Amino acid sequence: MEREDTYIVPLKDLELGDHEFHYALDDKFFETVNGPEVQSGQVQADITVRKTLHSFLINFRMEGTVKVLCDRCLNEMDQEISCDESLTVKFGDDKSEEDDKLVVVSEEEGEIDLSWHMYEFIALQIPIRHIHEAGECDEEMAKTLRKHLAIDRNEEDSDDDSLASDVSSDESEENSEREIDPRWNALKKLLDNN
Repeated sequence: MEREDTYIVPLKDLELGDHEFHYALDDKFFETVNGPEVQSGQVQADITVRKTLHSFLINFRMEGTVKVLCDRCLNEMDQEISCDESLTVKFGDDKSEEDDKLVVVSEEEGEIDLSWHMYEFIALQIPIRHIHEAGECDEEMAKTLRKHLAIDRNEEDSDDDSLASDVSSDESEENSEREIDPRWNALKKLLDNN
């Protein structure tokens, strides 16, 4: 990750009380951070740093949209992001992270780079599974996936139903008329007996 001075807060120069910072996180921000989950997006970050006698409480309020890959068709899709997170920072001998919510910053250095923390809070808002709404996946990929699905047509889950809507009705009828390999039926009986 490259260092971007824009997101560095000089903690030791702040006076007691609240201080606000506002950032528009765009494609350049995500490119600079170079994290694995998100490569582009538009997120507004409003940061409040409260300096007390012994620590700093940093509140992050972020809203916007990031681009992620659809797990089904591998095309980009928009993912809405909205989060409120906080972080406590204290001065210490060495720079370290004590836990998810406490960061120790060297008193000599006296500053914190918020870019990676903002990125992590955004990445944590992305669901484990992200797929397009029904009918929005790439049509060619949906046809290919439907053709190669290895499930019993009577046991389809809701996600597979939405994939089915991406495929024309003619192909759906053709796939359902296809005979299931008898070896799969034999394996299914073994599973049912257990």
